[in-house]
This record gives sequence, C-alpha cells and structure tokens, in this order.
Amino acid sequence: MEKKPPSRRSESIDNYLKAIFSLGGGDDHLVGSKQIADRLGIAPASVTNMLQRLAGQARPMVRYERHRGVKLTAVGRKRALEIVRHHRLIETFLFEVLGYPIEELHDEAERLEHFISERFEERVASRLGNPTQDPHGHCIPALDGSMPPQHRAGCRCYV
Repeated sequence: MEKKPPSRRSESIDNYLKAIFSLGGGDDHLVGSKQIADRLGIAPASVTNMLQRLAGQARPMVRYERHRGVKLTAVGRKRALEIVRHHRLIETFLFEVLGYPIEELHDEAERLEHFISERFEERVASRLGNPTQDPHGHCIPALDGSMPPQHRAGCRCYV
C-alpha cells in the first residue's frame, strides 16, 4: 500500500527533524531554538511553537527543555534518518544517473525528499548499488537507520 503524499505540515516537521539531527551531530546533544531558526530561516518564536507541538505528541518526536534546547527521541531520530536517506539517495541518483552538476543537487533533493515512496527508495538504492556516501561525501543511512562503517572516520555528514 502506497503512502499518501505528505502535507505541507509534515514537510515542515521533516525539515525540523532533519535540522535537529544535523545540528546535533546525530547524537544526543541539545540543539538551541536559535540554531534551528537560523538553519531553517524562520523566527525563533515559530521554532518554539513547533518544538512544543512535537514534544507534546502521543509519540513525541523530540524532548524539549525550555531555555536549554531539544533533542530527538527514538521516533524523531528514525524519521530524521529516513528523510536524510531519501535526500542523499536522491542527490546520488541525480548526480550519477542524470548527470546533474554537484551545485544543483541539494536544492533539487530538498524538493523531492518528502515525496518518494518506499518502493522508489528501494529501487534507487538498488540501481545505485546501495551506496554508503553521496557525492558530497556524506554518509547515507541504511534502510534500518544504521550508519555505514566509515561514519565519523572522515565522513562529512554534518556539514
């Protein structure tokens, strides 16, 4: 069964989760609201509202500590890694198969990452030989959310 396309709201949530993952270095580091606001180009008050919503869900995606910061829960980390995987696979596909210039990869992948099906993700990964790095040198998370062996040993995952 195919998933329905994400709403603008879920795209926004995905962008928050991806920003927290990236700014936190993929670890349990607390990330400040201002850092997220700067990364996403939005007002800090908007960030605070969204973080409170994400923390207040039945299955919270973040742990939010007022005036201290936020970190991903296991649920939030899983979704963040899924979006990061989509993004990096799309960049690799655009570069290797479609011949996009490297400077155009990020923006195009940003537009597409929320909309691919799991079936498409599997086919792209298979077509590319299940790559472990994208053209920028960022590690591509595996389907189970694990990072490849070279992760942190010279990778550029959080730049």
